[in-house]
Amino acid sequence: MSFSPRDFRDCLGQFTTGVAVVTTRAQDGTKAGITINSFASVSLDPALVLFSVDQRAATHALFAGDATRFCINILSQDQREVSELFSAPGQDGWHNIAYEDDGHGMPRLTGSVAAFSCERHALYEGGDHSIIVGQVKDLVMGETGAPLLYYGGRYRSLAD
Repeated sequence: MSFSPRDFRDCLGQFTTGVAVVTTRAQDGTKAGITINSFASVSLDPALVLFSVDQRAATHALFAGDATRFCINILSQDQREVSELFSAPGQDGWHNIAYEDDGHGMPRLTGSVAAFSCERHALYEGGDHSIIVGQVKDLVMGETGAPLLYYGGRYRSLAD
C-alpha cells in the first residue's frame, strides 16, 4: 500500500455521514447500543440495510451472535451526547437515555429523526469489522428536525 492507516482514515473522513446508534436487547434482557456511521441502504425489495461493527468492540459478540433483532436509530443534531455515550467503551448510560421498546422488544431512542426495526438477514466478515445486514420489519419517521452529521473527524450540522 502507498498509504498509511491514518491516511486512509483521514481520506474517509472527507465523506460526510449521518450518525446512528444501533440498539438491541440480549436474551437476558440487558440493553446494549453502539454508535455507528457505517449505515447504508442495500435493497428496497426486500427492505435491507447494513451497518458494520468493529470486531474489537465490546458489543461485537452480541451483534454478531445472539442479537438477531436490533433497532437502528438515526440521531438528530440534538443527540450528540447520545452518540458520545454509546461510542465510549464500557459506559452504561441507559438510565439517562429516553427510549421506548419498538414492536419487537428492541429499545428505540426517543428523539431520533428515524428508526429502523430490523431482523438480521446476513452477517459477513469485512476485515477488522463484521458487516451486518438487517431486514427492516418496521420503521418510524421522527418528528425532530435535522440529523447529526460527522465530517472531518467532528460532529457537524446542516447549518455548517
